[in-house]
Amino acid sequence: MSRKRIALLTTSRADYGLLKPLWLELQKTDFDPFMIATGAHLMPSQGRTLQQIEDDRVEPLETVDLEVSGDSETDLCRAMGTGMVKFSLLFEKLKPDLLVVLGDRFELLPACNSALIHKIPIAHLHGGEATFGLIDEAIRHSVTKMASLHFVAHEAYRRRVLQMGESPDRVWNVGAIGLDNFRRFSAWSRQELEQKTGLDFSQPVLLVTFHPVTLDSYEEAEAQADEVVSALEELPYQVLATLPNADTGGQQIEKRLLSAIERYPQRFKLVSSLGMKGYMSAMQHSAAMVGNSSSGILEAASFRLPVVNIGDRQAGRIQAENVLQVDCEREKIQAAVQTALSEGFLSCLRAMENPYGKGRAAEKIVAQLLQVNLNDKSRLLKKRFYDLPESCFKE
Repeated sequence: MSRKRIALLTTSRADYGLLKPLWLELQKTDFDPFMIATGAHLMPSQGRTLQQIEDDRVEPLETVDLEVSGDSETDLCRAMGTGMVKFSLLFEKLKPDLLVVLGDRFELLPACNSALIHKIPIAHLHGGEATFGLIDEAIRHSVTKMASLHFVAHEAYRRRVLQMGESPDRVWNVGAIGLDNFRRFSAWSRQELEQKTGLDFSQPVLLVTFHPVTLDSYEEAEAQADEVVSALEELPYQVLATLPNADTGGQQIEKRLLSAIERYPQRFKLVSSLGMKGYMSAMQHSAAMVGNSSSGILEAASFRLPVVNIGDRQAGRIQAENVLQVDCEREKIQAAVQTALSEGFLSCLRAMENPYGKGRAAEKIVAQLLQVNLNDKSRLLKKRFYDLPESCFKE
């Protein structure tokens, strides 16, 4: 019997780091995995992080260039149209038995739409979550309905996937796969991080990752970026910022960060990508995290790192005690940062547990995949709608 081909789709530095434990776990099996890099990995403006995958010697490695030319709504729609054609051609050539996708990025839509038409079953990681401020919300749930297998990060998210009509025997709570990295994680020393960033980590450093809120307007992205960066400029702390996602409004945020670097070159640093190891090292050595990244919700709790989560980009996700939720207003951000760094708040985090588990998600995913008959595509693709009991709807 031929080995079953499993395609893993990565769209950016963020999801590559999350998928890497699964990639490594699949190497121990008789599956024939290959990786597809698309989206930000191929964009020079995002650091062309394809190099990180190549440096890890991930093979076979395919690429799908969406030819993203900007960050306007039309630019992204054009990129998705390009992606539909290119993913279709790739799937016709390679004929994977399963496509594995993670999360809710816009790049998932052309890949999953093409897989659906080519009758390729989809396994979706991190479904059932909620982010009310983003188009990602609709994308995530759309992918859920296209997917045949679901690996979620929390029991509450499993229930949500069931509410969307997915059968319980296709939905597994495996925890957040990003936490698997802690089990094989060897952090950079403080001195290494200082050498790579030019910051002094013996003094407080704020790790800043702020992305566009994609259901807001282009103009609002600029105003929000100004509120966040102005708040940081007026605080006395060092700032290590990462590039925003390649979403509508991302260039406005990057532009505002660059203006802060011009004014405070010793205190502000902007990096295109630290890689998973570097980013986790920064979480370990930073005093607090500021922004609206999912890493502040999912992974930061494992470091007991205080997080100032700004705005509604992550609204709807389950949050641990380390997260301080604030509106995108300068004074409120500054007050929350001061609270996050206070001894009283830090003392409350010393016994905190991460609600998304302790790792080993990749092992659990592979164990389930080994039980799935990938030869029976008809059963995988022809899903029945799972109706909740009537008792769920009684007031």
